[in-house]
Amino acid sequence: MRLDARFAGSRIWLGPAWALLCGAVASAGMEIRWQVLVTLLVALVLVDCLLGTVWSLAASDQWALDSAKGGNPGERADVPAIPYTLPGSPSYRIVGFLGDGLSRWRAKVWPKLGGSILSLTFTAVFALLLGAMLGEGPLLLTAVGLAIGGSRLALGRSREAVGLALGTSFLAGLPWLIGYVTFADVVSLSGGWTEMVRPLVWAGVYALAFHAYQLLSREHLAVGAGVLNLAQVVAVAALVIDKQPIMAGVVALLLLPQMLLQPALLSTRDGLWYLGRVQGFTMAAMMATAVAAAI
Repeated sequence: MRLDARFAGSRIWLGPAWALLCGAVASAGMEIRWQVLVTLLVALVLVDCLLGTVWSLAASDQWALDSAKGGNPGERADVPAIPYTLPGSPSYRIVGFLGDGLSRWRAKVWPKLGGSILSLTFTAVFALLLGAMLGEGPLLLTAVGLAIGGSRLALGRSREAVGLALGTSFLAGLPWLIGYVTFADVVSLSGGWTEMVRPLVWAGVYALAFHAYQLLSREHLAVGAGVLNLAQVVAVAALVIDKQPIMAGVVALLLLPQMLLQPALLSTRDGLWYLGRVQGFTMAAMMATAVAAAI
């Protein structure tokens, strides 16, 4: 087996790595120690490299296969017959079904998807191992992420809105929570329901902003701009409720240039142009909310 590393080439920086960093900062468990640095690097490999690879494979269009049968009936695989099987009986039909499935696997599935199947399996197992190294919480969230990836794989190319929602939870919400539970004090989290709700709120705000970026990158400009504004307005409101007026003002000031550029976005009709100019402000706003959560 051979592992290849390459840059994903995405122009969106507001992704799993930044979500992990925001969640780690929000946990208030970051310390200047080499053990913390190693843990952070392992978590970055988990959410950005491994889970990112799982999602890119699960969301690709390569899994669609031609349903037409091959033209050579002699390519059917030989499956050992069940003893005392009569032609036309249920056991005879089962053997025929297994033979057709094995022939399809050998002729179409494995030649086209064998490498992707191996990559997906190896990456998923390696992700679970790294999640187990980080703790029970990251392991559980990694398993949830793999289940979401499996749902996206089964979804195929239909229902774009559902696929975007799954991608938002997989690439934004879960990495934020993994960063949080990796460094947070588990004992304090069990103190009450409010301690459990707060990280879910901040992870939801980050996921909402990331979802807006997905919409903007696909040229859903008006809806994407509205969702982006909504995410940061919710962050400001949550900070005010949490009695963090200074950080709420910081997030509001960071939202202002993003809103000022939106008329130009709607006139140029170029979502990537807009993202290239505002994503620094959005990333700073998400980090400001993480700092406020840690205070």
